[in-house]
Amino acid sequence: MTQAVGPLRREGIRELPIVGGNLALDFANTVDDPYGPQPFDYVADYRSLVTWSQRIGTVSDRSAVALHHIAEDHPRQARATARRAKDLRAAINETFGALADGRSLDAGWQQLRPFVTTAIQHAGVTSSPPQPLLTWDLSDLESPLWPVAEAAYRLLVGPETQRLKRCAGCPWLFLDRSKNHSRRWCTMDICGTDEKIRRYVTKRADRRSR
Repeated sequence: MTQAVGPLRREGIRELPIVGGNLALDFANTVDDPYGPQPFDYVADYRSLVTWSQRIGTVSDRSAVALHHIAEDHPRQARATARRAKDLRAAINETFGALADGRSLDAGWQQLRPFVTTAIQHAGVTSSPPQPLLTWDLSDLESPLWPVAEAAYRLLVGPETQRLKRCAGCPWLFLDRSKNHSRRWCTMDICGTDEKIRRYVTKRADRRSR
């Protein structure tokens, strides 16, 4: 079921659908309508990065408030972290885009590996059942990036890469968990509907030309 992250939007911009099926892919998909007339970056600056993380559930409300205060006190570092967030997003898109498109992983992994290394270096571990989980101290400005990088690594070395696909209508990536592995769109409400409209218009034009 398609979820939406709100209220991460300005007037005229729709809420961001969460359709990737994985934290790293959802982060990769944070530029809405990238090739359309009104692209919108949902992690364009540090404040929006924290807000996205808060909405997606990797940063608590309390931690979000603390991070916003730290960013206000250290604006240069906050801007640098926002740039690193975009670099991480590019690395995830390159890595998993290469997988989806059947290209070499070398370039993407070279970009992604430093983020994974940093995330592991800062990780703690908890023995919460049913299995241990990595945890992070969310008082560092870069901490919202660490769960994303770790999720990217787990996806890369896990079995679900076989379900990885790129939307037939846009650059977004997702895991196809449909029973017959026939999903083609990030969401039918967006790209699927657009394709139906294009087909309808084409058919009408063909009929008129006969």
